Amino acid sequence: MKIEHEELAGLVPHKGKMFIIDRIIEAQANDWIIESETKITPDFMFYDKKLEVAPNYACFEIIAQTVSALTGLYARENHLPPNMGFILSVSNLHFDFDSLVSGDVVRAKAVREAVVDNVYSFRAELFVNDKAGGSGKLTVMEVENNSKA
Repeated sequence: MKIEHEELAGLVPHKGKMFIIDRIIEAQANDWIIESETKITPDFMFYDKKLEVAPNYACFEIIAQTVSALTGLYARENHLPPNMGFILSVSNLHFDFDSLVSGDVVRAKAVREAVVDNVYSFRAELFVNDKAGGSGKLTVMEVENNSKA
């Protein structure tokens, strides 16, 4: 299942320049697997035009938004209301590069490994221009959205 940026915007709480994922290139929501793609450009939120790079830690946000997209997609496919999520912990996160340049393509893969009540653990892998670039684990707590529209 491929999802382009415009449709994806309805699945995540991020808006405007903070919404940095270009597309979902593969998703199996009920199996809790997703892969996103983001092309680095000078308009990328974390891009430093003076240095002409984006720092590697920008990839943490790419991973987090990929996980957010997966939970939003799962909710949509299962006719559930979208909920907010909060990152509780990050472990074993590492990147095999210091920075990204304009034109680099970042792919983030995430798989849910465990769930206890409303707490989920995801294993994530990162690829830059189709080369392994890092990995880590995120633990997220989902909270029910009680706002009335």
